[in-house]
This record gives sequence, structure tokens and C-alpha cells, in this order.
Amino acid sequence: MKLTSFFLSILLAAFISLDALAYDSVTFHCDQDTVLINGLLSSPELKDLAPGERVSFFAKQLVGSPSSLRQEILEADTLVFTVNAHTFTPLSFISTCVALAKAYETSSAPNWRDFAEKYENIMFKKGEASDFVSRFLYPSDWIADNIFRGNVTDETFNIDGLAARKKEKSIDYISHNRKSFKALANQNNYDRLKMLEMGFRNHQIPYISNGDLTNSSRFKPQAKDGDIFFLLTPDFNLDSREMGILTRDGDRLLIIQLSPAKDSVTLEELPFEQYVKRNVKRIQGARIIRISK
Repeated sequence: MKLTSFFLSILLAAFISLDALAYDSVTFHCDQDTVLINGLLSSPELKDLAPGERVSFFAKQLVGSPSSLRQEILEADTLVFTVNAHTFTPLSFISTCVALAKAYETSSAPNWRDFAEKYENIMFKKGEASDFVSRFLYPSDWIADNIFRGNVTDETFNIDGLAARKKEKSIDYISHNRKSFKALANQNNYDRLKMLEMGFRNHQIPYISNGDLTNSSRFKPQAKDGDIFFLLTPDFNLDSREMGILTRDGDRLLIIQLSPAKDSVTLEELPFEQYVKRNVKRIQGARIIRISK
């Protein structure tokens, strides 16, 4: 199967391939990461914002940041726990915004160390960066683990007036494309990945239908600034095709995501409901996740 950069960027949002390697210390993407993170956490606007609004605020500050998909998804074969506020995969972008919002609440003067702790807690299984299987491979895994540990809540069934549904899927795309990932040449990595995917056989995915998403009188009035969206894909062995953060601009509900077309974090011009309507052939509803208070 031939894979385009678009397909990979959406479907493998959280994936980083690697050999087992114990996490010993934090490294940095570049020498400006701590400066940028400390600057974001000291923004005076944050004190008057709710947690979700802080997620939205941080997402806006990161617009324009480039993608690191190829380095982190296809070419990497070791785990390096990195403090990075400059380049992203789709899921690491979401995790960074949530981690910044969580870090802000830790003290009266939060800093990059608080961020690093929260990012590890959000981006890795059980909150610990250790080896290949510790980093989330699929959005459904990220959601389930972070709900269990109290970082986020699933609001898909909690939005008044909408009849949320469930879709059953077996999620095993990555193992079916083993040759595309350097780390999966390691048999141990591959075997452990297969074990992880077994947990997602006949997985029940809640979602809000396209009809509700594109009707501006239904979903939009109840969506909150900083809500996290995962758009379901029609592909049989994948969960989410696109993901990002919702932000309000007056009466408009907009998307901030790692755009596959622009290869960078982008504030989309189309409002959310119009974005779904334009891409309805490759979207089968949305799952809505919210940072916990």
C-alpha cells in the first residue's frame, strides 16, 4: 500500500518508532525551548482564563510551528524524551497544549520543568516515558489512558440534544504497514505492537454524527473554547484521521491543527462545521474531549 504524507500525518499522529530504552533524563529540541515554554507559562492573559480557554490560548501561540512527523514517526528508532515547543506531530501538539494548561496550575511561577512533568504524564502510557510501547500509538489509546488518569474527559455523550453513537472498529493499521516504519524491523517492537493492537479489537468509538456537526444550531453553541476534536475516518482499521483544538472567534468555531496540507500548525480559515461539510466523504463524525478541571 502506497502511503502519502497526508495519510501518515493523520493516521499515525502519536507514533514514534524505537527500540527499548530506559528514560533517564530530558533532552531539548533546541536551546530556545525552555525560554519559549517559560514565556508561554508567564503570559499575563492566562490568569483570567478557564482551563479549556488556556488550551486554546496555547494552541494559538503555536500556530506556524512545523511538523516533525517524518523524524518522529518513520525514521526514529530510539526513544528520546524531548522538551519541545517548536515542532510537532498532531497528537504531540494536542498533548503540548494540554500539558501547558496543566503546568500553569502547578504553582504561582510555573516553568519548563513543570511542563516536562505534565507532558510526560499526558503523552506516555501510565505517565511514564520508558520504551516503544510507552508512547501512544493511536488516539483511542491516548484518550482511554488520559481519561483513566484524570487528565481529560470524554464529552461526546454529554452534549445536550445530540444523539451520540458508537462505531465498532478493530484498530491495527500500523502493524499492517510494518515496512514503512524503521523501528518495526525489530521483532520485539513488532510483537509488542501487535499485543497493543489486540486490545483494540472490536473497539467501541463514541462519536457525534456529521449531521449534528454541520448543523450550526446543534453542536456549535455547546462546544467550548479549547475542546479537543478527533475526526473519525472511514478506513476500516483506523480510529481518527484528523485531530486538533477548537477555538472561538466571535460567533465562529475554528480549528487549530497540524495541517497535512501546510505541514505546520494552522488556524484553518473554514469554520468547523463548514470544514466537516467540505470533507464529509472522509469524515464519519467527531469525538469531543475536554481537559479536566
